[in-house]
Amino acid sequence: MILLYHGVVPDDSPPARTCVGQAITQSAFERQIEWLATHRSVVSLAQYMAGAGRTRSEVRQLMAITIDDGYGLTFDCVYPVLTRMNVTATIFAATGHLNGGELLWFSYLKALCFEGFYKVIAVDQHDYACQTLRERKRAWDGLRRSAVASGDPVCFCRTLATRYPLTPDIVSLYGGMTSGQLRMAADSTLFELGAHTITHPVLPRLSKEEQREEILGSRRVLSELTGKPTRYFAYPGGEYDHDTMDLVKAVGYEGALAVIPRELGVPSYEIGRVGVYSQSMIKFRLKTMGAADLGRRFGLRVG
Repeated sequence: MILLYHGVVPDDSPPARTCVGQAITQSAFERQIEWLATHRSVVSLAQYMAGAGRTRSEVRQLMAITIDDGYGLTFDCVYPVLTRMNVTATIFAATGHLNGGELLWFSYLKALCFEGFYKVIAVDQHDYACQTLRERKRAWDGLRRSAVASGDPVCFCRTLATRYPLTPDIVSLYGGMTSGQLRMAADSTLFELGAHTITHPVLPRLSKEEQREEILGSRRVLSELTGKPTRYFAYPGGEYDHDTMDLVKAVGYEGALAVIPRELGVPSYEIGRVGVYSQSMIKFRLKTMGAADLGRRFGLRVG
């Protein structure tokens, strides 16, 4: 099983940073990794994908850890945990927000809604109050839906940011990894960096040429920053179609990771993962025991 994490934040973070599945705390992450190290066989992504020849029972014990997006704060939290326990992980980094670049579109929306900098956000003749946690969740859901419905969530959020800019302190909490963090990951035998596009768009909504630039451009940036090859790609939001998959394969990635595979015919380029969005150890253990796969077999979209 390949596990998928996104954000990990310090234990003293306000509750707003761990709601709507956007992050778990460092101590929760540590408990989960400790449990995996004790009860499962945690291997690198490359070792997991090279599992041919193992028995079915052996394969069921294998776990690979992936962390999407490449947040700087997340790296600060997971690096000491994984290093102390000698556990390997693959970080799929979107390159546009690295080194102080523009926040990923959904990161901007989360910061806008959950950091409480603005009491009301007016968009498309709708006023979203952002004072209570419940209001912030409602604002996040509404703005995210509007961004996706616009057809270009990246452009939607860039436009919104001109009206609702964020302070540098808030931006730093949601920004990407720095050059120093990227070097730490690249120099460690426990980490591998994978590509996750530049701006984290909804790839199937782009033209083939736009998709190609996102898919190939992210690898180019990572290679320049780390001096190492980038072997694997992860589809942003798990969204892909035949064109997307064909492009990822054509530009030379060895494999690509989805969330829920669409089964379009090339298994090594639509590898499924199970997302970890809760700090609950009960939910975590159920997922590692196959609860997500079971739900998917019954037609549920379990991330």
